Amino acid sequence: MRACRIEQVGKQRNGRPRFWCAAHKGSATGRHGIRLEQCELAYRTAEHHNIFELDFAEWPGGIALWGAVAPVFDTTALQPEFGIHVHARKQPGPTKDIDGTFDAVRIRTKSNLFDENEILITGETAVNFYLSKFMNREIRHLFCIRCGELHFDAGYYAITPHRNHLCHGCGHIFRDSGKAVSNPIALLRKRPDIPNAPHALKRAEKKLDILQSDVPGGIQIWASNPALLWTTERNEEEGLHVHTFGADGEEIHNDTYREVKIDGVFLNEEHVRHHMAQASLPYLKGRIRSLHCPKCEESVFEAGYSAFELKSKHKCGACGYEFKTIGKPRSVVTNPFVEVRENLLEGKSVRIGSKP
Repeated sequence: MRACRIEQVGKQRNGRPRFWCAAHKGSATGRHGIRLEQCELAYRTAEHHNIFELDFAEWPGGIALWGAVAPVFDTTALQPEFGIHVHARKQPGPTKDIDGTFDAVRIRTKSNLFDENEILITGETAVNFYLSKFMNREIRHLFCIRCGELHFDAGYYAITPHRNHLCHGCGHIFRDSGKAVSNPIALLRKRPDIPNAPHALKRAEKKLDILQSDVPGGIQIWASNPALLWTTERNEEEGLHVHTFGADGEEIHNDTYREVKIDGVFLNEEHVRHHMAQASLPYLKGRIRSLHCPKCEESVFEAGYSAFELKSKHKCGACGYEFKTIGKPRSVVTNPFVEVRENLLEGKSVRIGSKP
């Protein structure tokens, strides 16, 4: 990927700074004037070297695709994987012939004898589709009315429904009939020539109770998120997905659990689930904190849209007391899992990791 060259170019109408990428000619200004690490157009020049060529006929046992995000808890020396995570089976059953992460997935479709199309699903589109689904947003596939470019809403705009959309192809602002978010994957899911078995999420049945000392190779934890493409008849499990490793790197656990306990600490699934989504948004980097109510000392958890809206004032869900952030940065979101994770990494006891 060609590196961004981001510089400040004046200020917005509200007085906050505006950032622009000279390399890709795109905005690098995040919510509340935050400087993004990559501009909004960087994904258009990404080089995808490791592409999974998907032919549905080769995998009659089922295909599942997810946007790969970093684990919310990681004590391994492994590099986080980003892109599209793929499960592929030759035969139905628990054994996966492919269980890996790719830069992108290419699907060649043919709706009739003459109409052949190529669809490329990238990690950027998949992760932002996951964020939109997490917030239960209406996801449409929109085309710019001026240049015909298929539109893609990322970051803050993937979780915030809006009517006016800025085309990344021509820079023209076009207006939709209603508030929604746009993602090319919505078009993929509507194509009749692409199999996508209807499936329901079911709660995982297993429970996990481990000590970090028993898995010296480390632990990785994700909150499960629904597959963006699913062709098997089995139901998808919902819970916390855990990988653990032994001293020589061998895998010990690789499964989804309804309840996870580490060093005697229960992980609150809602806290973990929100944190995974929060950590996937560039404008929230360094601004997710654990805060305690100054009045009742309870941990404060902001859920739903409030979990993604930077603010300096917070309301305790236990006693209703309103208070301001102490320290910098002032504009933050609060999630108790930040403190749970830090204490687990340091081997401390955690009082707020109560059983969900």
